[in-house]
Amino acid sequence: MEGVLAHLTNQIAAEQYHPAGRLVSMLCASGEYGALIDSTLALGRKAASYGETVLMLDCCGGKMMDRAGVIYNKTLKDVVLYGSPVHDALYITSNEHFTATAIGDLSLEDSLGSLAALSMSYDWVFVIPEEGCTPAHMRLASASDISLLGYGTPCDEFMRAFWLIDAVRRRMPKFDPLVLSTGPKVDAVDTALMLADTVRDHLGAPPPYAGHVEDTNIEGRLITQMREQITRKSSARLVQ
Repeated sequence: MEGVLAHLTNQIAAEQYHPAGRLVSMLCASGEYGALIDSTLALGRKAASYGETVLMLDCCGGKMMDRAGVIYNKTLKDVVLYGSPVHDALYITSNEHFTATAIGDLSLEDSLGSLAALSMSYDWVFVIPEEGCTPAHMRLASASDISLLGYGTPCDEFMRAFWLIDAVRRRMPKFDPLVLSTGPKVDAVDTALMLADTVRDHLGAPPPYAGHVEDTNIEGRLITQMREQITRKSSARLVQ
């Protein structure tokens, strides 16, 4: 593993540009997982359309690669465990700024070091893990520059988002994801308010509601919000 990370670091040092290195975790508490993956792909394509370099990391068993229409045979598992060249596992699409790869059946836990190293080579790195809230999910959220948290609008599915926020804030008290709703749009505002009120009552400041995945131009607004939030975090760290 150390040899792989050293190789990735050397590759990064050889790059001629200075990427922003924004690591974004896409977390799914409940709801339509496929819709969240599609929104993540749309986000990546929007960022790439601005000329920024984008890496999409499939940590969800190939679901993202399938929805993106990327045919692949090499994964980060081949790089980490079998010494395959890194570029063999990176699949560049019709947009030269948009690259996708999958970790294969390597666990998210065992991939975190490689994901962090790769993130320094791109302006945006979107990590799409499986649904859930495992210790690996919490470590990923803690290591990310920003997280997007998806949840479903039906019934009380928003409570799963509350439980995930609670779990991560126990490790990282300032965890403040952008929240995205999926499912019936008619219930989006009500469930966003209920989630905000529940977080405020039990955990403190609620995370910002970024909108519903079906909102018009949601990708452009999200890219702007993510840039602004990451900039604020960086400025706060400098002040400290």
